[in-house]
Amino acid sequence: MKVFQLRTWRYEDVIEWIPFDRLSEIKKIGKGGFGSVYSATWLDGIRKVETIKDGDNDIYKRVREQSSTNALKTLASSMENNNDYLKEFKSLMTCKLNHTKLAIYGITQNTETMEYLMVFQYANNGSLSKYLRSNFCNLTWQTKLEILKNISDELCYIHSYAKYIHADFHSGNILQDQQSYIADLGLSRKSDEKVFEGDIYGVMPYVAPEVLSGEQQFTQAADIYGFGVIMSEMTTGQRPFDGRNFDLKLSVDICKGLRPEFAPETPNCYVELAKKYLRANKTKKNILEKKYSQL
Repeated sequence: MKVFQLRTWRYEDVIEWIPFDRLSEIKKIGKGGFGSVYSATWLDGIRKVETIKDGDNDIYKRVREQSSTNALKTLASSMENNNDYLKEFKSLMTCKLNHTKLAIYGITQNTETMEYLMVFQYANNGSLSKYLRSNFCNLTWQTKLEILKNISDELCYIHSYAKYIHADFHSGNILQDQQSYIADLGLSRKSDEKVFEGDIYGVMPYVAPEVLSGEQQFTQAADIYGFGVIMSEMTTGQRPFDGRNFDLKLSVDICKGLRPEFAPETPNCYVELAKKYLRANKTKKNILEKKYSQL
């Protein structure tokens, strides 16, 4: 934590150790493959800076909110005798220092289970996946494109500035509030980090065919493939390949060229752009940044 504290210059961005007894009304709101998520009230409140007018001058005052609702996430392997549980925290903080916008407040420890949890910004609308199911009929194309712009901004920062690969990029790992935030970096790694051969993780419809086939490990290009799947999801409001089992047959079909469908009224220019992201191409680089103006 000290390393990231020393690299942070804004008062409101400083992370801290948060005593567990300063968190109340803890409620479980979700569970993923690599940890459980809770909402909680932080009695001390988040840091913020208030601007007070003094004639023609502005005075900046460091304060805290009286209390704030935040999210907690258990850190995988935190009950084991190693530091692997800090991997996701380090990944999120590295990305935060490189312009991603999800606020990270610090770490706490459950005094009963001794499990460590990360404390971060609470997104009122939950994941993008849930948001689409609940609000799709009310979303205009303008709103959909704004959401995609937020996501592409975040992914560009993760790839180009933090030099990370997300490796589990799907609509369930995007948080939706006033804007969109990429979360759940439990499987992320530096783009130049060597990995050992092993099992394939992720949600199958969002996993690039070259990864499903075992031809290649996750790359930034594989993240971009997931973005293309999300673009198709934004047109239908439905999970990709809804109604199909996520099994070997679907995996083989994707490797043979099966891709998610787009709603009939989707503009051709949008479909063509998404299809560029959905190509099975293990060598593509920076395509998201290059095609950003088109989006």
